[in-house]
Parts: sequence; structure tokens; C-alpha cells
Amino acid sequence: MKILVGIDGSDHSLWALMEAVNIAKKISGAITVITVYTQGKEEEAERIRQKTLNYLKKEEVDNSFYAILGANPSRALVDIAKREHFDLIVVGSRGLGSATAFLVGSVSKQVVSKAPCDVLVVKK
Repeated sequence: MKILVGIDGSDHSLWALMEAVNIAKKISGAITVITVYTQGKEEEAERIRQKTLNYLKKEEVDNSFYAILGANPSRALVDIAKREHFDLIVVGSRGLGSATAFLVGSVSKQVVSKAPCDVLVVKK
């Protein structure tokens, strides 16, 4: 099973990653993690990447990580899920948030409505 996880450094996205790891371990799945960052936020994306890869190495699951320059995390998740034929997308119920998210809806809501596969929204 191919599992796609969106992460933005928030606690909710960390919980989503932890749940995806639990699922992957049970079914011998592979996890791909993406973070979407905007111009000028490269250091933050690198911090998220390092923290995520350290966690995944410790958990010993098949994984890959991509940092994507862009402004629309939900579109990036949906596009990658379609292009690479993922079986499941895992996202947190809330991210870091922004005025844009307030206007266009949360990432999780957008992903649920547009995803080509099952979506697990993790709440804690």
C-alpha cells in the first residue's frame, strides 16, 4: 500500500505521520511525506524534512520525502496522489493555518473533497 502524508510542522500533521507509520507497519506499506513551502521558507522546510526523516529512520518504514515549492498544499497532495497512484492520503485535521485557509477551506477538507483515493483525517 502506498501512503501519502502531508506535513507542515504542526502537531496535527505529526499525529497524521505517526498514524500513517502505524498503518504502514501493519501492512508493510510505504510512506511518502510531502511538505509544501513558500518562497523564503526554505529553512523551515529543511527543519521539517530533518525532523521527519529522523523519525522515519527510527520507525524503520519504507519512506521518501519531498519538499515542494508552492502555495497550495491540498492541490499538491491531490495531484501527487493522482499522478503516482497512492492508495491512501493521511492528513491532520488542522495545520498551521492562514488567512488563505480560512477563505478557501482547510487543507484536510479540500483533500477529502478532491482526492482520487481514500483519505484519513487524524484528530487528537
